[in-house]
Amino acid sequence: MEYISPLASLVQCFCRQECLRKSVSKQCSYFDKPQTILGRLNEQMRVLNARETDIRQMLTIERVRNGMEPKAEVKLWLENVDQIKDSVNKVKEDSADDRRCLIGCFPNYYFRLKLGNMVEEQIHKVNELLEQGKFSEGAVVGMLPERGKTLPATMLMGETAKRSSRRIWHYLMDETIRTIGIFGMGGVGKTTIMIEINNRLVREDVRFDTVIWVTASRESNLPKLQNDIAKSIGLCFDSDDDGMTRASKLWNALRGPKKFLLIIDDLWEAFPLQEVGIPSQEFSNSFKLVITTRSLSVCRGMETMREVEVELLSSEEAWNLFKHKVGEEVVSSLSIEAVAKEIAKECGGLPLAIATVGRALRKEYNVRQWRIALRELQNSTIRIDGMENQVLSRLRFSYERLKDDTTRSCFLFCAVYPKDHHVNVEELIRYWIYEGLLGNLGDMETKMQQGYILVDELKNACMLESIYQHGSIDEHVKMHDLIRDMAIALTGGNQIFMVRAGQSIHKPPLHEEWHPDLERVSLMRNDLSSLDCEPRCPKLSTLLLQYNSLSKGINPSFFNHMQNLQVLDLSYTGILRLPDSFSNLENLRALLLCSCWNLHCVPTLSKLKELRVLDLSYSSIEHMPHGMEMLTNLRCLDLSQCRANDFQSSFLSNYRMLENLLLIGLWQSLELGKVFVDQLTSCINLSLFEANFRTVEDFNYYTMSGHWSQVESFKFCIGYPESSMRFGRNSVALIGAHMFHREILALLPGRIHELVLLACSGINHLPTSISFASSQLQICKLQHCDDMEWIITSGWSTFPTLESLEIEGLGKLHTFCMGIPQEGTLANLKVLHVSQCNDLKTVLSFELVQNLKSLEEIVIENCERIEEIIDDERGGEDVTQVDNAEIIFPRLQKLKLSSLPRLTSICWNRVMICDSLSIIEVHKCPELTALPFFVEIRQLLKQSLKQIKGSRRWREDLMKSHPDCIGLLYSIFKVTQSSAAYDIFEPQNSAANEIFEEDDGRNIGESASSSFGPR
Repeated sequence: MEYISPLASLVQCFCRQECLRKSVSKQCSYFDKPQTILGRLNEQMRVLNARETDIRQMLTIERVRNGMEPKAEVKLWLENVDQIKDSVNKVKEDSADDRRCLIGCFPNYYFRLKLGNMVEEQIHKVNELLEQGKFSEGAVVGMLPERGKTLPATMLMGETAKRSSRRIWHYLMDETIRTIGIFGMGGVGKTTIMIEINNRLVREDVRFDTVIWVTASRESNLPKLQNDIAKSIGLCFDSDDDGMTRASKLWNALRGPKKFLLIIDDLWEAFPLQEVGIPSQEFSNSFKLVITTRSLSVCRGMETMREVEVELLSSEEAWNLFKHKVGEEVVSSLSIEAVAKEIAKECGGLPLAIATVGRALRKEYNVRQWRIALRELQNSTIRIDGMENQVLSRLRFSYERLKDDTTRSCFLFCAVYPKDHHVNVEELIRYWIYEGLLGNLGDMETKMQQGYILVDELKNACMLESIYQHGSIDEHVKMHDLIRDMAIALTGGNQIFMVRAGQSIHKPPLHEEWHPDLERVSLMRNDLSSLDCEPRCPKLSTLLLQYNSLSKGINPSFFNHMQNLQVLDLSYTGILRLPDSFSNLENLRALLLCSCWNLHCVPTLSKLKELRVLDLSYSSIEHMPHGMEMLTNLRCLDLSQCRANDFQSSFLSNYRMLENLLLIGLWQSLELGKVFVDQLTSCINLSLFEANFRTVEDFNYYTMSGHWSQVESFKFCIGYPESSMRFGRNSVALIGAHMFHREILALLPGRIHELVLLACSGINHLPTSISFASSQLQICKLQHCDDMEWIITSGWSTFPTLESLEIEGLGKLHTFCMGIPQEGTLANLKVLHVSQCNDLKTVLSFELVQNLKSLEEIVIENCERIEEIIDDERGGEDVTQVDNAEIIFPRLQKLKLSSLPRLTSICWNRVMICDSLSIIEVHKCPELTALPFFVEIRQLLKQSLKQIKGSRRWREDLMKSHPDCIGLLYSIFKVTQSSAAYDIFEPQNSAANEIFEEDDGRNIGESASSSFGPR
């Protein structure tokens, strides 16, 4: 220490201002042991940090348990603590810099002196905060938190949006529902609906103490989501908290006694709730989660308990919204109104598009500008202000978020169809396979299943929508017009795709329009009579020309410069002959000539060695094309209902790659005997086989070979089918066959899904062999079998999987089941149709009805002698208490009774319960004046019923039998004009009758649906 004092005196001469503040001995301690003072500061900071932690924990507890917020004094203290932390950290950083002087030989005592004073100053401030932080009990909190934030909102337009809003609100008020998913395509109004609900919840003191709104957005990640949620509830994370710690803090905060609603808007990917810290339904009864997303898959990934799809606006709603955006005074002009309605229609019910286009044309009185806008929308060349940035860019991002390049490529292919076209899903997937979009490995059946999965992904992402097509059992989808426009724009317009499908064009594209870079051309569903140019399109892979007349033919050199063409579809055209250049398409994979009614011959196929698919079904071809034996890569050969009469079964030995062989209705009278069966066995990859046999004996000969057990899907027809007949997968149809019970179908395939007996004689019930092979039977149709007296025999089979039973024209049928049916008989039956069975007096026995708990639809028509639908032969004096049991159809949705002149009751003196019944139709049943489920209408039935159809006379009879019930259901009656013959005594000008003339306009498709779709 001897040298310290003189040195300190020397330093004092130069630093008098600093040194005078404190004693020389204290300042000397800065020189000798600079870390000592820092240790004091660290110790005080540890105390301050501990106190801050205690106070923050207290705040969290009070916030969660009691909904209290910190007082302003406490908030200020916490802010000062944060500031002092920053200051102390700065001092620590400075102290780490060991500054020296005189070329590093001596410490920099001036710097140490200055640093010591700074540390002392920080210690003083920390001590002050420690004193200030001694808050008395109850002084920490005292402010009630905000319930949530009111967000900028727009008014909900249209009943569609309001209906979705009501459903969401209903689920929010249901205590048993914890998680709700709201999904729909971009711009459909999901966020708008949820903002309206958020503001209503914040405004009204209803179910939730706190409503949290978080926008996930495109780039959102779990840490950001955690921070946004924490910020909304006033929860703070420490800088060193890891993901698990943050999740734990959130979890404890959100599962308290307070009722939280968390709304996550625009979620793109599902995440595990526990990783964020969101309580799942098993751990919290006071927390609810709502997400909005463009993908149903995200809802499923988040394990939502209820999902609500926000649908597009109806035509009327779209028009009203468009008028609101444009201005009523503009569209009131007669010259503009018609064009405006077309523009509103082109927006496809998408609210965002309607609003954007409406704003762009607001106050526009020049009809020319309106027509330009309409033309751009129709031609997918949209240059309307705001459409690119506000609409198409959002839809394009949905495309970019698709799972992979395969999904994106398959989605773009959907644009080749016309606007608003109902696309057959199986046909679409086959195109994907033909083009190789699903890869070149694996069999067609596997790729078909892969395709269905991919279609579901596109539907779940709201890029395609499911469509019910009346009268069709096939699945259909549709692409929204604006999504289609976006897809075409992504392909570079007419550079890669030329899509002019369904535009009713008469003139083919000019030569210069066939760009060399074209990869796909779709001219389907037009009025083209010829193609007279010679396009140079070396990259063209798909050419779709179906549904054109082409009666004037195709230029002989048309295909000369299409060496890469892989898919050519000329189906449903009136073409007379294919041009010679067709035979040089050596890379062609799929040639589709279905229903070419004028095509009698096809040029040689000898060079088409890459051909995988040849479809000549329903065509007028009289001879098989030359060169068939060269098609060694053939996977699919379809000759259904083809007129060719020289098919050689010996070709099959060359088709070792063949997977699909369809021969039902081939005009050639094939005798599928030993030679043909031997040829079939060489097709070891065959998975789909369809063929018709001349007689039952021929079919038995085939089944004895065991070949059918090798294929995955089959259709067998005994007899010659009409071209209009359609059979489902794994079906057997017997047409005009005379059968004997002992020899019929001895080795019937055990995987039958559908059985059809049409005009078959020699049997009075379903043969025993069919009963034994019924373990997978789902559909059974029995039509015009004149000798059939009953359907099933008790003790043989219960038909446990049968879902649909259609009976028509069985003139001798007098009962369904001979004997008392076993328990479980027809337990899965959903649809029952009976018509033209004129010997029936009753349809179902009481014992059989006890098994029909899955029945969804009953249709009984044109049966002259039916008196009662459900018969109870044990009625009368011997009826026991058990016999008086109720008849219950828990799933019945539709009941239709028509042209039953002797029908007096559905079930005599029985209570009937049908709480799911949606539609009742009764026509030309003059003796039916009462319905058993209207004796005392149940609340569930009153809510379920959507429509009752019948004549005025029948309605009045019901009102006499059930006055109270019919009064409650007055508004859903619809008087049918077809029943006018029964109304000749009714007053025609009754005001009450005019009420019933009007349909209530409800969409009953969903309510009337069954497992087979709406009916």
